[in-house]
Formats: sequence, C-alpha cells, structure tokens
Amino acid sequence: MGPMTSSPRIAFVSLHTSPTAVPGTGDAGGMNVVELHQGLELAALGHTVELITRRSDPDLPEVTEIAPGLTLRQVTAGPAEIVAKSQQEALIGEFSAGLARLEPYEIVHSQHWMSGVAALPVAQQWSVPHVQSYHSIAAQRIGLPLSEGEPPESPGRVAGEALVARESDLVVAVSRAEAATVVERCGGDAERVVVVPPGVDGEMFRPVRVGDEPWRKGIAPYLVFAARLQPLKAPDVVVRSLGLIDPQVRPRLVIAGDGSPDFPTYAQQLRDLASGAGVADSVIFVGSLPRPELAQLLRGASAAVVPSYSETFGLIALEAESCGIPVVAARGSGGLEESVIDGRTGVLVDGHDPQRWAEGLESLLRDEPRRSLLGRQARSFAEQLTWRRSAKRLWEHYDRLLGGVA
Repeated sequence: MGPMTSSPRIAFVSLHTSPTAVPGTGDAGGMNVVELHQGLELAALGHTVELITRRSDPDLPEVTEIAPGLTLRQVTAGPAEIVAKSQQEALIGEFSAGLARLEPYEIVHSQHWMSGVAALPVAQQWSVPHVQSYHSIAAQRIGLPLSEGEPPESPGRVAGEALVARESDLVVAVSRAEAATVVERCGGDAERVVVVPPGVDGEMFRPVRVGDEPWRKGIAPYLVFAARLQPLKAPDVVVRSLGLIDPQVRPRLVIAGDGSPDFPTYAQQLRDLASGAGVADSVIFVGSLPRPELAQLLRGASAAVVPSYSETFGLIALEAESCGIPVVAARGSGGLEESVIDGRTGVLVDGHDPQRWAEGLESLLRDEPRRSLLGRQARSFAEQLTWRRSAKRLWEHYDRLLGGVA
C-alpha cells in the first residue's frame, strides 16, 4: 500500500451481523453492541470506520451513514435474507470475494470466526494488519459440560478459529478468560493477544430515579433474563428454580430475547417447562426489546440472572450492574467472573443445579439491604467501564500495528 494517511480507514467486518440490528434497533446481541459502540467512539475520536456486513435485507441501501465518520456497508453474499448462523459457513467464500472488490482499508478488524476466515486473506492481499475478535469460541476444554440440545458446530468452525488465531496480526479479547482460551485452545501467540474490555452506556443504563415510570405496573418483584433463547444461555435453569422458591417471596421472571433459527422450538419448551413447574403465571416472555426499554426493564428489577454455560464477558451483566441492580450468574462460565464480582456486584452460583439457584436467589430476595448494597457497588463498578475508554484502548493497539507496518 501507499503511505499511511493521517486518518486511516478502519473496517469492522461482520459476516453475520444483521444490518437491521444496527444501530441498535431490537436485540442487537452482545457482539453487535460492542462493534457498534466501539465504532461510534472511534468515529467521535476522529477516525473513519466502516461496519461491513452481509446483505440480509434487499431494501436497505448499500451504504448508510450511522454517524459522522461511521458508515454501514453491505456486501452481497448469498440470499438477501436472514440465514441461520449454523448455515452461514457456506457463504464465507462469496463474502470474501465481495470484500476483495472494495477499496483497501488500512486496518481490517474481523468480528467472529467466519468474518476472520473471509477477511484474513483479503487483508493479506492488501498488505494491511488483520485484527480478530471472537465474541464466542467453540473450542472446548476436555470434559467441559455442555448444555443438552446444542447443535453440532459448523464443520469448519474449530479449524477456522485456530487459523485466525495463528495468522492474525492481533487478537482482541474482551476478557482475560477469553484471551486464555485463544492461547490455550486455539493456538494463538500470547504476545499477539490483548484484552480490551467492552463498555456500557451509563446514561441509558442507569439506576432508577424518583418519578421514573415502572417498566410495567403490578409485576414487581421480578428478575430479568435477557439473551437469545437457546440452550447455551440456560434460561431453563432459572425457570426450574422458580418452582423451588418459597411462594411468599417468589418473583416473576421476565425473559427478554428472541428465539434462534437454530432452536425454533426452544421458547415453547421453556413455556412447557414453566407449566410443568407450576410457575407459568410467574414467567413473562416479552421478546427482544429496544435498548432503552431493556434499560427501563433492568433498572426496576430485583436482579438480573445470567445462567449461561459460557460467556466471553457477559455484556448484559455489565448493563444490569450499570442500572444499579445485582447480577446472579454461573460461576466458571468464562468471562462472567470478570463482569460479575462475587459478593461485590452480585452472586456467583456454583454450577447449574436449579436447587442451588433457588437457594441463592431466595437468599438475595429476602435480604433487601444486601441487594441494595450490591446494586450500589455494581453501579460504581460499571461506571469505570465506558465505551470511550474501550475505544481508546482499541485505538492504542491499532496505532502500534499501523506504526509497525509504516
């Protein structure tokens, strides 16, 4: 490439981000939230960023300006419709060819393994640095318990994760746990793996104030589970635990999130489970929510629950903490132990036994002073993690790479 410009063009590449989920309508999911907010903050710092994704809506324009310095670009690869994540590996080649037809960027940052497999050879062709973020990793420790019903991974996923770990100029992890996974299970070089924690919008995700309208009248107390509905996220654990909590203190459980195309019957399975446990009236399904409404839902909750079997960080936990409520999460689930500080911002429960979860939740629900203290400490913790801080850290790593290339 020619001489480095004063304002390098940065490409955030994401094959499976739905463009309709940007800039944040509906349940964009943790990956898209990180990508969007880091892009917004980098643009606000004076950099030029393009979010490049696969066209999944024929009615959206090829290029859309999201904010000054930040645009969304769609590349045609496969049908212009939503494709189940498990089926998108077949689109990698077309997506890569579409990327190669674009004007070269000075730095290419791929989000998720499929994007990396598509973009890595293009970045190498352009002779520019390739940066990889995973957001979730399939490679598992031997003997790690998996949630029942998980589908087989895409055939090339484990090999693809290893490829981009070995060959990328830099891997950006969101937690120390994820960084260790990249090195230990994907074969990444520890010298080329860095940690850049995500942030949270502390104005949107804020504690309740005097005069705030409740999310919905007449349902308090309630817990919030917010994630895509699939076995890995383990909402069934909380549904089962509700039936084991003393009816005198039993809360409602609000489940916010859409079903996954890979698990089309899972939401109904949860409803049947609630009926079987005698708590159907206590479980409320609300689908995906716009982020302002999700924040309103969280700030009025007694606690958020994150029972996932695996999380690279657990962004929803940080958003709940920013709202001033404690988080009850599964211990040993990767980055959750970095986003939820046991005894300070929430409670970590050993394993996924519904009885243990019921005991942990009931103890918290019966102790309002403890809940309040954890909530205040959670907000203080979240205030340290801003998107501006996250973007500045990311740029520091980009700057080193670009300096090395120059």
